[in-house]
Amino acid sequence: MNVHSSTKIGLAAVAVAGVATVVAAPGAQAAQDCETTTVTSQVKVADEKKTTEVTPAVTHVEHTDAVSHEESRFSKVVKGESHEAVTEDQFRNSVYTRTYTPGTDAVTDTIEHPAETHTVEHPAETHVVHHEAVTHEETRVTGRGYAYRQKETGKVRYLNTPNWNGEDEHGDLGWVRFAEGDLTETVTVVDEEAWDETVVDKEAWTETVVDKEAWTETIVVEEATPAAFGSWQWDHFTTWTTTSGTPADEDGQDGDDNPLNLSQIGEQYEQTLITKEAYTDPDVTVYFVEDGEPTTNLADASWTADEPEGWDLVDTRTVEDSPASDVTVVDSPASSVTVVIPAVYETKTNKSEKCAAVVKDASTKAESASTKADSEVPNRIDAGLAGNLPNTGGPDGVLLAVGGLLAGIGGIGAFLTRRRKNA
Repeated sequence: MNVHSSTKIGLAAVAVAGVATVVAAPGAQAAQDCETTTVTSQVKVADEKKTTEVTPAVTHVEHTDAVSHEESRFSKVVKGESHEAVTEDQFRNSVYTRTYTPGTDAVTDTIEHPAETHTVEHPAETHVVHHEAVTHEETRVTGRGYAYRQKETGKVRYLNTPNWNGEDEHGDLGWVRFAEGDLTETVTVVDEEAWDETVVDKEAWTETVVDKEAWTETIVVEEATPAAFGSWQWDHFTTWTTTSGTPADEDGQDGDDNPLNLSQIGEQYEQTLITKEAYTDPDVTVYFVEDGEPTTNLADASWTADEPEGWDLVDTRTVEDSPASDVTVVDSPASSVTVVIPAVYETKTNKSEKCAAVVKDASTKAESASTKADSEVPNRIDAGLAGNLPNTGGPDGVLLAVGGLLAGIGGIGAFLTRRRKNA
């Protein structure tokens, strides 16, 4: 390979299957005698790619229904217990009392009696003088009067009725009025009533007559009395007691002639007293307690799935033993496959001319992949050598791969020597 000095020189380095290939940039063309050099290279246009294809797991859902059971609480009514009346025998006695009156001396008194007299009232001695009444007569108009005559008999009657043609008390009819005038009467007027005058011949007087002369008397105010006992009388009962037998006298005395023995115990009476009436306890509702005594509190009752014998149902509930659930079962697990897509390369051909005089640049595009130079370029670029090389392309866009150039320096020298011989 010939590299000539020119105004512009480009280098390209490509790592292919662990071999770095260096190709001269477009050569120089001589004005008089020029030598053309053609270099074909592989340029990577797409990196190798890895694609992972994921196959999801195949599953199905298995549903399990909730498991539950019913529990109930039970009660029953316990009849109240009957209790007999509580009684006790009690005793009491009659108590008799008597009075005692001590003997007393007679009590006397002296009474001075005045003379015993009486008075005689003498009335006045009188006689009666009678005085007649003083009177005079007067004529008075008593009303309007009418005179009637009976036609047949000629009887006359005076009435104060102006129009009367009735029947009289004798059955006579046909009365005719023939005159009228004032009716008068003559009355005696008493100017002073008649009266009797009592004339005192001797004034009344009182006479004291002595029936018995004054005298002194000794009297017994209170007779002397002997000591005496009253008869025994029922007085009261002793207090009821549960102890039978005759108790002691209340005064603690005895003896019929003892004036202090004024109380004694008499006959005894007995009674049976109900101290507590018979009764029956109220009915009680009790609730079933499993493995325990029944309770009167519903909140303490047992919930049980079995119905106890002799008990009544109170209420029922449903208890969930295990909830409903959905379980996802994996029929086949998920899987993934990594597919490697190789890197893509493009073939490029560069030509350069070498002239004796002025040098000018020239370049051509890559020709057919079937050229001779293609056979000398490795077909696969080693990815480890290629790396991510910086693009330092010259004027024609050729890559300068410094890393690849250094890595394959030995191979490059051999390749240039071969190309130089062919030229």
